[in-house]
Amino acid sequence: MGAPIMAIVVKYLLMISIMFLMLGVGLRTAFGEVVSVVKQFRLLLRGVLANFLVVPVLFYLALQYLPFRPDVVIGLLIMAAVPVAPMVPPFVEKAKGDVLYAVGLMTVAALLCVPLTPAILLLCLPKSEAGLELSVIAIIQTLMTAQLIPIGFGMAIKHFSRKWTERLLLFVPRIGQVGLLISIIMIIAVQGKLIIDLGVLPNLAVVLGIIVSLLIGHWMMFGETGQRQRSLAISTAIRNVGLGLLIVNNNYPGTPAVAVVLVFGILSMVVAPIYGKLMTRGSST
Repeated sequence: MGAPIMAIVVKYLLMISIMFLMLGVGLRTAFGEVVSVVKQFRLLLRGVLANFLVVPVLFYLALQYLPFRPDVVIGLLIMAAVPVAPMVPPFVEKAKGDVLYAVGLMTVAALLCVPLTPAILLLCLPKSEAGLELSVIAIIQTLMTAQLIPIGFGMAIKHFSRKWTERLLLFVPRIGQVGLLISIIMIIAVQGKLIIDLGVLPNLAVVLGIIVSLLIGHWMMFGETGQRQRSLAISTAIRNVGLGLLIVNNNYPGTPAVAVVLVFGILSMVVAPIYGKLMTRGSST
């Protein structure tokens, strides 16, 4: 399979996979669960500010003083703008965090991504080395198609038909997970050299960015239970790699930004569980 054909396959496979993942999120989330989290407005606001304000601002400011290529900066800022991955709740559960809060925040974040992610990227991203430009309209269309509509459709099915919800949950999330995994493998196969060529400093920056995101989430729940601190910390650190890959592949294909997004997504799912184990050691809250 030639590289151009592979790129097209990855583009549409990513889109379909994210749609299935988000449909699965909707099928698992009752309107009442979202409402209950929204009613805890103060706690929800902490999560929203951590993910849509504090992380992007700190990433942006830090990257002004680091000697990275523009495409590396683009990759890091894209991940800063796509919070709370669909796979967050299982990680929160393993860390003995507040799963209901994580699910509610994930759903609200997916809805807020439609207006906020394009705005963050428009304000923060530098010009690409390859001369590629960000298409805000295309990103909004992608977010609506891949996130907003599938989540809304899934929640509607859960609300009106328990029978269909149970049937769809048997395979919908799995299709999304397998599709995302295949997409990542295909990207590694095509972009392997870019990943290797990133160098030590960009990889260290990725790890540091994940750790900082964990600390931001933990700190933003200051004064709350350990469960809620772990929940927001992990939700903040594990960014939405599927959405990040979709955005970077559509707007900056074949650039180091793709490698940065991929490495960030993979390493976040390694670092966050380590944090969870450290925080739950000897803790009962």
